[in-house]
Amino acid sequence: MKIVDWPAADVLKIPGDFPPGPLFTVPPILAELRDNRPLCPVEMPSGNRLWLVTRHADVRFVMNDPRFSRDLVFPGAPRMAGDDLTSVAGSLFNMEGDDHTRLRGVLSSCFTRRSADVWRATTQRHAHDLLDHIERAGQGADLVEDFSEPLVARVAGDVMGLSRAEHATTQEHIRRQLDLLGSQEQITSATTALTELAGRLVDRAAESKGGASGLVTTLARAAREGTITREEAIGTTGLLLMNVTDPLVPPLTVGVMTLLRHPRQLGECVRGPELWPEAVREVLRYHNNGITNFPRVAVEDVERHGIVVSAGEGIVTSALAAAHDPREFVDPHVFDVRRREKGSVFFGAGPHFCLGSVLATVVLAAAYEVLFKRLGRLRLAVEPHEVRKADGGFFACPESLPVTW
Repeated sequence: MKIVDWPAADVLKIPGDFPPGPLFTVPPILAELRDNRPLCPVEMPSGNRLWLVTRHADVRFVMNDPRFSRDLVFPGAPRMAGDDLTSVAGSLFNMEGDDHTRLRGVLSSCFTRRSADVWRATTQRHAHDLLDHIERAGQGADLVEDFSEPLVARVAGDVMGLSRAEHATTQEHIRRQLDLLGSQEQITSATTALTELAGRLVDRAAESKGGASGLVTTLARAAREGTITREEAIGTTGLLLMNVTDPLVPPLTVGVMTLLRHPRQLGECVRGPELWPEAVREVLRYHNNGITNFPRVAVEDVERHGIVVSAGEGIVTSALAAAHDPREFVDPHVFDVRRREKGSVFFGAGPHFCLGSVLATVVLAAAYEVLFKRLGRLRLAVEPHEVRKADGGFFACPESLPVTW
């Protein structure tokens, strides 16, 4: 049966039928689907019906199988809520095969051990500066407003060459674009604005003199040399804007909240700083950072669990559901920074494994380390159940997180 022919009563709706669990944990319905309907039809806010994949092995299968394409630049392509950045031509996100390898090769030079050391030092410097201001202000703060958001803004500004004003604008456009409750017009407008900003950043980088470095400069230089096109430089800059700005705020904030609720493990990290990257990976595995990943489209018929995904039908994976699959993880509902299993697919798998995984891990680990070293008595100023989720966004994040020390 084709997905369009499934009875409406059997088609779950995202996000309405997938409320998160308590304290920003996984939506309970994902476990039910993983056990009983590992491939099931869902309806996205866009109105598109897509196949949802929830088991860890199936998620990896889809991410690695070339019969499921990320090239969504065509009329009628599956969308989450509207024409977001997956609709923009030239983005690394939307490429397959040789073109994807070529463009990824240009960017890979920016994600080295030396780059990681620079990002770590940058994050530490900004974190210390923000904590200086927080400590001078008194014995309390809102972690979202006073630390997470401004820290990510500063790091993103350094990585992407954004001014503070440009970052604020970018963050607003990204939130509008990823808002699962937003209108089609809102999402299209935000995507257009982000693409225009990406074009300005590429042009500005192309005009810079000397041996400047950085992600956008690397793309602009490659476009000037003819290795990639200007469209590819702009499309991929837009993708990078999405990945290094707003999406880092939720795991930074929720991670702090989670570590405070697990004081023994927090103490182990403070005493053994080599554990901070492991803490980051466990935070990203454990928490609700989006019900699904972005869609793919089947380029030929594929059978899985006795169901045929027909060519042209869309499919979405849930890395969140996969991260809580007991077939892959022992006691997946338990937060454990010393977890031995390393099979999380939060950053994807296969050819499209996220290049920015290094950046995200380094920034979050450095932020956690500085925060808990400086504020050794940090604690929540409210009960955990009183922390409210911000409305609408793709990523689960507290609206605010009052803390004291």
